[in-house]
Amino acid sequence: MTDLEKPVTRRCSTTRDGGKRIVVAMLPGDLLALRRERERKTYYYPIGAVYSLAVKAHVAASKKEKGRRP
Repeated sequence: MTDLEKPVTRRCSTTRDGGKRIVVAMLPGDLLALRRERERKTYYYPIGAVYSLAVKAHVAASKKEKGRRP
């Protein structure tokens, strides 16, 4: 694996919000930056927090699915 030493920015190809694509940047210091294309307002989140949120969402979905089974 390569350490993150300089920003890497990508534009999502299909995900849109209000008709505008989402731009995602991985920044040194283990941060994710998210914004709508052609807008300045940027939201910063620690990568660890995003990972934790994803795990919690997966666990909640698994529990919900188990509750539906007969």
